[in-house]
Amino acid sequence: MIDQIDEIEVVTRDEATWYFEITPLARVPVLVDGEVVLADTRDICSYYDGLTENKHWFPEESHETRYMRHIVGGFLDGIAVWLRKNYRPEGQKPEPVMRYEEHRARKVLQWLEPHWDSKKSMGYTSLALACAIDIATDREMGKNWGKLAPKIVNWAARKSEKPVMKATAPMPLS
Repeated sequence: MIDQIDEIEVVTRDEATWYFEITPLARVPVLVDGEVVLADTRDICSYYDGLTENKHWFPEESHETRYMRHIVGGFLDGIAVWLRKNYRPEGQKPEPVMRYEEHRARKVLQWLEPHWDSKKSMGYTSLALACAIDIATDREMGKNWGKLAPKIVNWAARKSEKPVMKATAPMPLS
């Protein structure tokens, strides 16, 4: 299915972007498949589960898996906050917010390191964690995470080498 996806570079945070015609939030990701428009990673993954009649991303879940998804979702949100703040012009970066998000990310990784079982499939949660670590590492937030949580960081690095991850990786910042 990945070979049927066209990735389109969009400009966000620009009041004149054509992207508002697709979604009034002008945020990524968005999937457009004919009349279907989805603008949330979880919804997109669930949609693919339905297309393939496969529960790859959202299999039956335990309470433990739901809690793990909550932790990973918050981790990804914190990384997004840090990235938005980091790409502001010098002098406009809210250092306390960035320090807090870095601290929180380290706390999450410390918690995940003994709790994460990479052999246990967690579908969407695994995808979100691998993407979060890959994005943070690529954008220099996670530069010392390998010492803090080697099991998780090494697992994420192996995941990021998979063809599906490479094919859907964020475009480089310009």
